[in-house]
Amino acid sequence: MITAVATSVASLVALPTGLVLGANALLNDTGGDKVDEIPAIAIPASSLHLWAVAGASNELTAVALVALTPEGRGGTIISIPAGSAADVAATEAPRRIADSWTTGGLAGLRADIEDLLNVTVNGAEDLTSAELATLLSPVGAQPVTLPQDVWDGGGSTEAALVLPAGAATLSPAQIAAGLAAAQVAVPESYRLPQVKALWGAVARAGVESDATTTVTDAPTTTTVATPDASAVITALLSGRVDLWQISSSRLVDAQRNPAGLDLYALDGGEALMVLASTAPGALTLSNTNISLMIDIPFDDASLAREAVTRLAYLGANVVVVRRTIDPPEERTVVHYSDPLARTEVESYTSLLGPLEFVETSEIISGVDARIVLGHDFTSHLGAGGGTAATTTTVAG
Repeated sequence: MITAVATSVASLVALPTGLVLGANALLNDTGGDKVDEIPAIAIPASSLHLWAVAGASNELTAVALVALTPEGRGGTIISIPAGSAADVAATEAPRRIADSWTTGGLAGLRADIEDLLNVTVNGAEDLTSAELATLLSPVGAQPVTLPQDVWDGGGSTEAALVLPAGAATLSPAQIAAGLAAAQVAVPESYRLPQVKALWGAVARAGVESDATTTVTDAPTTTTVATPDASAVITALLSGRVDLWQISSSRLVDAQRNPAGLDLYALDGGEALMVLASTAPGALTLSNTNISLMIDIPFDDASLAREAVTRLAYLGANVVVVRRTIDPPEERTVVHYSDPLARTEVESYTSLLGPLEFVETSEIISGVDARIVLGHDFTSHLGAGGGTAATTTTVAG
């Protein structure tokens, strides 16, 4: 977020720090006053990296995307289940991204993740427990509270205890061993809280920024993609690090999971919200419809997720999401420069609520319109969010 919303990554409940890049490098509080000086404002190049952790039997045990800030100082660790359902054609049988790892190695996993999340990954690394321990050596010993025991092995009766539940201070080697541990006979959903806690220990090693620093004080240079994992961890830990484990639901019905796999459907709206806020430059368009930037003046991730989900349902490409520091206005305001974009957004009122349109000369590369949510959006949600709404126009 633009300012730190929590001192402990483990208790983070709001949007990721990655939202700061929108305000720093796109439009800050005074950006709208300076657009005449700049022909077009470019979305900073995102640096997004894939880390795949493998267990002793080369099974995929943990998957994380590391989104570095454009300044190359800090970022966000995005954890997803190894059993996430891959994006397959209607004629293909459902499969896990871990299955692509088994059959196609790191290249297969990378391709599946890029298709599933509509992103371009700059670099990818596969890591054993020992390799991950070496990579995480700069993290040092970190306090961790594990909600359940971490086991490793085949069946539940053969598994060995790796880390006990409860509070402890773990070394990088112990963190790595926990992330590389897996029980074949136990659903991954059992492990996900422990995986989140262990990645949280890594995030806790990041350097907290000065809370008094304003959004305009941060540099606006972009990061050069560095696919080497050691360079990524150095850049990541040099600033504030946030953690987000994307929500998922286990698929147990025969229609969506006929083979009875340990299969999980990601929350698509949440995944888009996180990636559009932490690595917008890495997103690829899913269709030829208009592209939108969403400003969230509410310190509430659920509102951001709801807005993004609704817009994606309507077919819009949400390419940037940012948390703004200005207090929310009453109306939801749409800033546009192309009348065709306005015409398209006018059809969104049934799901967004009343919209106020402001024609502007600002041009953001790859963005057709910028929507600033207001209290009308929250009121629309509270009222059921399915009724038609009026539109007004303001000259700008």
